[in-house]
Amino acid sequence: MSSSDAGPRLFRRWVLANTVGWLLGFVFIMVGAIGADVIGIEHAQFFIGIGMGAGVGYAQMRVATPAFGAPLWWGWATVLGVGAAFVLSDVVRAFWSGIPYLSMLWLSAACGGLLVGLLQRPLLRPHSVRANWWVLGCVAGWALAAATVLLYGTVSGGSPSAWLALISVAAIPLGGVVLGVVTGGMLLWTLRG
Repeated sequence: MSSSDAGPRLFRRWVLANTVGWLLGFVFIMVGAIGADVIGIEHAQFFIGIGMGAGVGYAQMRVATPAFGAPLWWGWATVLGVGAAFVLSDVVRAFWSGIPYLSMLWLSAACGGLLVGLLQRPLLRPHSVRANWWVLGCVAGWALAAATVLLYGTVSGGSPSAWLALISVAAIPLGGVVLGVVTGGMLLWTLRG
């Protein structure tokens, strides 16, 4: 593979990894939701951040390690960053329960992106002087990916139909695609610096 192919190949692998990681994150979220329900935890969202962070972090690490030598910490930074933001959202919602769920979900994802970017930035510093921009890319990527949740079951148009169900199901991996495109573009730009 020539060096001119390296960028597009890394980008494709990154987008695919984020999409698969997003889907894996949904599986982890379902397991977390069932576990929380079994032990009697109600109205908590921490398992969303931990589950999605684990799925995406693992998948990103599988690409980042061979691409630029990212250590295991890359994946854990994603779990901790997104997980901490959702734990904080549980605390905030305990005191201010009137905050709309989707607003808090989006804000938690954006804050999770900020924390992930801050935790992963030191891992990119040895490879680029542009590492600080990674933080902005993570905030944008996670915030835009979380916005795709607005498509799940919220498409209006009268009675439920197979078409509306298809849109809702197709929206699930869309979050991973969006996260991969935004952060993948920023990653390539950062590594070129």
